[in-house]
Amino acid sequence: MKPAMITDGERERLLRAFLTSPAIGRRRAGPEALGRYHCALTHRSYTRETGVTSGDNERLEFLGDRVLNLIVAEFLFRNYPGQEGDLTARMEWTENRNLARAVAAANIGFEDLILVGSRQEKTPRIIAGAFEAFVAALYLDLGLARTKTIIGRLMSDEIRNFRTDRNYKKILQEYLQKRDHPLPEYHLEERTGAHHHPRFSYVVMIDGAVIGRGKGRSKAEATQNAAREALQVLQGSRPA
Repeated sequence: MKPAMITDGERERLLRAFLTSPAIGRRRAGPEALGRYHCALTHRSYTRETGVTSGDNERLEFLGDRVLNLIVAEFLFRNYPGQEGDLTARMEWTENRNLARAVAAANIGFEDLILVGSRQEKTPRIIAGAFEAFVAALYLDLGLARTKTIIGRLMSDEIRNFRTDRNYKKILQEYLQKRDHPLPEYHLEERTGAHHHPRFSYVVMIDGAVIGRGKGRSKAEATQNAAREALQVLQGSRPA
């Protein structure tokens, strides 16, 4: 079953209604900008199935990922006094599953505007990718300052409420046990700072090889950050 075909006029009406809503506040978008927003909300499964030539959102997603990371990183830098490890952990908010959950929690009807093929489910990966593409469309249309304002209005509460208390040491140990690998060993690499304000640097080793490093204001924080980096290396999201 093919997706319901929306006339250009109907699609334009839906997009303009969304853009002019209080959540976004973009009025009188020109034809080029409107076409870009449409593209941002179009998954490749839809273009392949329907044969439309307006394009999908993959290129915009590439740009939007970088813009969103910059916006969130600056928000965290300005609003949280934590060390690098704390800020890095909070950046997990931008991962697909967390971003898709935040988009749903915003309750602005964003998912309803995403066009996908008839056999394609709107997965967290697709929702997150469409949102990143939409961020790119905002950036190209309005510039960075106004894009930051809109993202802050939509997502600041979700970023603040994001929990970062994952036990990476436990996750790493379970990951290795399932694959019959040796258990990790944590070694203090360096301690710096005053006695009342120490800074620890730990490495995590697996079978004699250093897989991850982590820093923190306590041994617990440093070893958690080391385990987190080791997981990223082992799962291929970070080079060894």
